[in-house]
Amino acid sequence: MALTLAEKIIQNHIVKGSLDFTPGQPIERGKDIAIKIDQTLTQDATGTMAYLQFETIGVPRVKTEVSVSYVDHNTLQTDFKNHDDHRYLQSVAAKYGLYFSRPGNGVCHQVHIEHFGKPGKTLLGSDSHTPTGGGIGMIAIGAGGIDVAVAMGGGAFHLAMPKVFGVKLTGTLRKGIGAKDIILEVLRRESVKGGVGAVYEYFGEGVESLTVPQRATVTNMGAELGATCSVFPSDATTKKFLKSMGRENDWTELKADEGAVYDKVIEINLSELNAMAACPNSPDNVKTLKELSGTKVTQVAIGSCTNSSLDDLASVAAIVKGKHIAPGVEAGIAPGSRTTLLMADKAGILGTLIRAGFRILESACGPCIGMGFAPNSEGVSLRTFNRNFK
Repeated sequence: MALTLAEKIIQNHIVKGSLDFTPGQPIERGKDIAIKIDQTLTQDATGTMAYLQFETIGVPRVKTEVSVSYVDHNTLQTDFKNHDDHRYLQSVAAKYGLYFSRPGNGVCHQVHIEHFGKPGKTLLGSDSHTPTGGGIGMIAIGAGGIDVAVAMGGGAFHLAMPKVFGVKLTGTLRKGIGAKDIILEVLRRESVKGGVGAVYEYFGEGVESLTVPQRATVTNMGAELGATCSVFPSDATTKKFLKSMGRENDWTELKADEGAVYDKVIEINLSELNAMAACPNSPDNVKTLKELSGTKVTQVAIGSCTNSSLDDLASVAAIVKGKHIAPGVEAGIAPGSRTTLLMADKAGILGTLIRAGFRILESACGPCIGMGFAPNSEGVSLRTFNRNFK
C-alpha cells in the first residue's frame, strides 16, 4: 500500500521488536510507537539539565550518529552564570563525543540544517522549533530534555503514531509574498491547536519552486500549529542546497508514494496568497497587510530561527537599498549563523543593511527570546519571529 513520506521515515525507524506491524502498511493512528533517533540537538537554556540527566545514565559516549550542543539562547553574559553554563556544556561535549557550537556560531536550527541535517533521518531536539529540520526531509521533533538524554544514551523515543495531514501546494509565490505567508495561511485555517497529534506533509507542484530556507520557514512554524512536526520531500532543490554547503553526499531523494492517502488534505494555491502578518497575541490571529495598512511601526526586528537565512537578509536588503530607516523607527537584524553573516558580507548584503541604518545583532536567538532589543512601551514592533504570545 502507498505510504506518505512521514510514514516511510517513521517505519524505517521503528525499534525492532517494539511493535507488531506490517512494513509498507499504514500504522494505526494513535498507536504507541518507539522510534530510533539518529541525531539530537540541544540549546543552552535546556541543554544544561539535559546533560546532567544524560550523565546519570552512565554511558561513556553518545550513541547517536550526531549530537550537537548549541549555545544560542543565553549569550548575554552580564554575570558569571551563563558563561559557567557554557563551559560545562563544552566540557560535556568533549567528554561524551558531541559537537559543540560556541556562542556566536548561530541559531541551532539554522546551523543544524546547514551542517548536520540529513534527509530521511530522525532528529530529536530540546527546543520546540526542532521541526525546522523537516525543510530538508527529516522527521524532526521537539521534546523534553530527558527524552533527548535517553536518545543520546541509545534509547528510543516513544510517541503516539501521528496522523498525517497533507498540504498540497500549487502555483508559485508572487513578488512580495514569502514562505511565512504560506504557514500563516495554514495557521489561519487550522489554528494553534489544529495540528496536535499530527504531521504536516507538504507536496504538490508548488513545492519545487520553494528553496530550502523557505521550506524551513514553513516547517519551523509548524510548531505553532501544535504539530508533532512538518516535512517536505527531499528533491533536486534539497540536493542543490546541500551541495552549496559542501554536503552533496548527504542527499537522498525522498517523497511520498504515488497514491499515498493523507488523513486530511489542505490545498493552497501559492499564486493566490496575500502578504500577511500575525497580530497580538497569537500566531493564528492572521490579517493581510492591506488590513493593517496605516499602522505606525516603531521597531523592526529581522531574525530568529524562522527568517534569518541568507535569502531572508537578501530580501530585506533589496527593499532598503538606497534608502534609510525612517525617523522614529529602530531596526535590527540577527543573521541566523556565522556562515550566513559571512555570505551576506561577501554578497554586499551586509553593507546595504548597515548603510540603511540597521543594527547588526549577534547571530543568536536574541530578541526572539527576550534577550535584548525589547520594544518600547507603547509602540508596535514588527518581527519576523515565530511567536507573539503575550
